[in-house]
Amino acid sequence: MERKFAIIIIKNKNNEYLQYYDERWNSYLFLNCRIESEFDIEKIKEEIRTKLNIANIDIFYVIDKIHTKFSESDKIYKEYHHYFFTINMNEVNDEILNKEFIINDKKFKWYSYKELKEDKRIQEVNSDIVDFIKEIEEKNK
Repeated sequence: MERKFAIIIIKNKNNEYLQYYDERWNSYLFLNCRIESEFDIEKIKEEIRTKLNIANIDIFYVIDKIHTKFSESDKIYKEYHHYFFTINMNEVNDEILNKEFIINDKKFKWYSYKELKEDKRIQEVNSDIVDFIKEIEEKNK
């Protein structure tokens, strides 16, 4: 049974990607949430409102990928259907401009693509998503 998740890609002006620290996975990850399809936009908006306290955003569906990967939280291989979305924030909280920040008791950090590739823990648990991001970036050039 595939698990459907939105992978939420937020980039800043420095070409860095927003990550949040997930305690279950013991790693920084892209924002994400369970969805039913690429049309489940309200769920994505709610995730961003809840995690970042931002409501004024534009959401763009990019691509979806089905793949199998090891679930760190359940310690088994699972099939995932990831829907990738890019987000434009039309307003930002001041703390979001910092390299690292905390909102609603969640730790966040901006990573360049190079930093994502060089972080051993991110590569252990999320190299597939990082590689998909690179693929998306290449298509958009």
